[in-house]
Amino acid sequence: MSALALIRPDLLAIQPYDIKHEDLDCPLHANELPWSPLTLAGVTLNRYPTSAPKNQLRQLLADYYQIKAEELLLTRGSDDGIDLLMRLFLRAGIDSILQCPPTFSMYAFYACLQQAGVINCPLQENDQGFSMDLNALDTLWQPNCKLIMICRPNNPTGELIDLATIARLCAHYVNRAVIVVDEAYIEFATALSAASLIPQFDNLVVLRTLSKAYGLAGLRIGAVISQTPLIEALRKVTDPFTLSSAVVALAIEALQDKTWFVNSQQCISQLRAQLALSLQQCAWIEHVYPSSSNFLLIKTRQAAGLADWLLQHDIAIRAFTTSPLQQHLRITVGNEEQNKKLLTALAAFDGDLA
Repeated sequence: MSALALIRPDLLAIQPYDIKHEDLDCPLHANELPWSPLTLAGVTLNRYPTSAPKNQLRQLLADYYQIKAEELLLTRGSDDGIDLLMRLFLRAGIDSILQCPPTFSMYAFYACLQQAGVINCPLQENDQGFSMDLNALDTLWQPNCKLIMICRPNNPTGELIDLATIARLCAHYVNRAVIVVDEAYIEFATALSAASLIPQFDNLVVLRTLSKAYGLAGLRIGAVISQTPLIEALRKVTDPFTLSSAVVALAIEALQDKTWFVNSQQCISQLRAQLALSLQQCAWIEHVYPSSSNFLLIKTRQAAGLADWLLQHDIAIRAFTTSPLQQHLRITVGNEEQNKKLLTALAAFDGDLA
């Protein structure tokens, strides 16, 4: 038995929509217009995307992530990967996911779209931040729970689950559940990716994206990483033209310069440390949580007032209205000018007048 046995039975034998679409001199098979009003860096936009550039991008990302190309599926951001996994594994009204809130809200969103259940195993707050209770998780897990969602580093709390814990979960739930590790922010952490565990566990899936550390949120490119059989199963339920020709071309161009990404990530790390130190000195902030991401979670009894005050100064941060984060704010690390503007506005805040 393998992780494939957890896939919805009706999708195991589904035939994917397969079309041979290559760059030909006379492509008269796809009902395309023979001309386009514009081109982008030599990319023709009147034709459906061909496979060669997509395969090039796939290999580039595989090299970045230090995996095999056949272990990677390109997606429209990591959200698309979440949606695909839930459609592949979860039967409406029968199966469920398990998540550890507070965490990324789209896990529950896509589960609800699939009419699947959501089991919550809340993170435990302590002086150092938030942590997962593995014993509680095991107690709450049910046989119909197909996917266990782990955000690493976690959004919005910023903590990083170590690889040993990921490996322990994969081993414990082999043949019972798939461990989905969402690493949208992993580049901001000084830690090895869970993708390094892929050869050991067929029930491990890792989600990556170019939207955060790579600065390409507007392109909407992500990846699902897993052992090849599961990637092929996902490919069956993926539409044939997931990414546009323009998006693929721009991503390939951007990924040629690895130095830019390394320097950018180092800069954010330095700015995060500086901002955290400055926020700790703010009278209105009770606690700044440790973060392995490009954001900081803070605790303050003035959360609502501070959020409104900052918005009046054209500064948008993330406020929360539900437990346990009503007294918390999430602040993205900006550039030096943006961080300075934030700190200046915080210094001028008067809780009695907000």
